[in-house]
Amino acid sequence: MADIEIRAEICTAETEAGHCLVGFAVSEDEEDGYILFQQDGPPGTEPTWLEVSDEIFGAPDAVEVLEIGETLIRVSIRPKLVAKFGMVRDVEVRPAKTAEGWAEAKALLRRMFPDA
Repeated sequence: MADIEIRAEICTAETEAGHCLVGFAVSEDEEDGYILFQQDGPPGTEPTWLEVSDEIFGAPDAVEVLEIGETLIRVSIRPKLVAKFGMVRDVEVRPAKTAEGWAEAKALLRRMFPDA
């Protein structure tokens, strides 16, 4: 069981000027929970910034394991960074029934993490 579970209503996939961003959020209200992956460079070439539900719970190169399935994304945070993430070790993301952009966000995440 994950420490945090996000039922994503909002799925974002953006690439612009060599910058990649993938986000999954419960709602537009940041207090409802989100996870954000960000790379400064072409997909898969730079360390990824990971942020979970608040900008203070973020760090570069924090993803230890990333599993991308059809309706589930599982993220495990590196043990040495768990304290930085408020003792969160595992995050699971699933699409809400009304989620838009799930497929696009997953596709870009796979490009950012080619080994996932």
